[in-house]
Amino acid sequence: MNTPGKITLRMLTLCAALCLPLSSMAQGISAEDAAFVAATVPVPSPPLRLSAHPEIRADVFKLLGYARGSYTQGNTLIARQVLDSMHSLDDITRTMLPDGRSVLASIDAGTHGAWRAAMLFDPQRKLLALGLVNGHCQATGDAAPACLPSTHAVLTLLLPPGAEDETAAPLLVWARQVPAMLAQAAPEQRQSIAAVEYITTRPDQPGWEPRDVPPGFPASLLHLLLPNAELNSSSSGGKIVTPAGLAGLPMRTPTEAAEAGDEPMPDADITLRSYADFHWVLNTYAKLAKGAQVKGHDDKVVFTGSDASGRYTVTLREPNKDDGVVITVASWREK
Repeated sequence: MNTPGKITLRMLTLCAALCLPLSSMAQGISAEDAAFVAATVPVPSPPLRLSAHPEIRADVFKLLGYARGSYTQGNTLIARQVLDSMHSLDDITRTMLPDGRSVLASIDAGTHGAWRAAMLFDPQRKLLALGLVNGHCQATGDAAPACLPSTHAVLTLLLPPGAEDETAAPLLVWARQVPAMLAQAAPEQRQSIAAVEYITTRPDQPGWEPRDVPPGFPASLLHLLLPNAELNSSSSGGKIVTPAGLAGLPMRTPTEAAEAGDEPMPDADITLRSYADFHWVLNTYAKLAKGAQVKGHDDKVVFTGSDASGRYTVTLREPNKDDGVVITVASWREK
């Protein structure tokens, strides 16, 4: 199963979720699809991709939180997979439904739309559900993820707690609209959705657990670790603890050590990644690290402070809009 302990999943067969009764299939589906297509218009390319738009990102993470799963990639943030699946700048569409709801969608251009995502909004622009066409890709070590063939794609429908499955009905119609590049494939190779799954999200689940904190990290600094953030790495005693594949290796490469100058190696550190707005993260740490000295500006800010355990730093970096804010909390024990 894709997401143990993070979400609730309900799987339906293709016909149970996508097909009308046989007596009305020929006319009903074509009429429904035609109405959907007629209400769909391309959205002129905005300055940002949907995946980089602050409001879109906030909506996605509010619904999904920092849960992980295997859809377009193996065991990575579900929210990241959704955003990557609407990364194209030139393939954005909006569908206005008769009842005032709307569907905003885009694709992963790298897969020509084989992986694609859509957002269903109510008339007041509240996000009701997310749809993700994917291949249930599984991580296979250093090799490329193993995915289902395009002829057996999966439509994953992600709904907030308490929502009825029927809420996502417009996304069933959206998923049947195959992007132009895929529609040109031979019939036997053309993408088709073989299964539909409904998932109730758990957005309040933290992105890391207490067991992820490295040995030697002071308990007095735990409040500096945002719960709504992804664990990227941790180190202790000069050695990497996570990611597991690098465990035991030195914290710094020779190049990094040279760049650090005379700065001693921290006794323990942990690096998280938040996909919240950089200024929100900055303002949050201004409160969490109250009394610390602050240096830097724009896309890098460093807080330096001390407590009974010793000295600490919190470094905030935003390499670009797509990759979130990297947060490193480092500790030097009192000697």
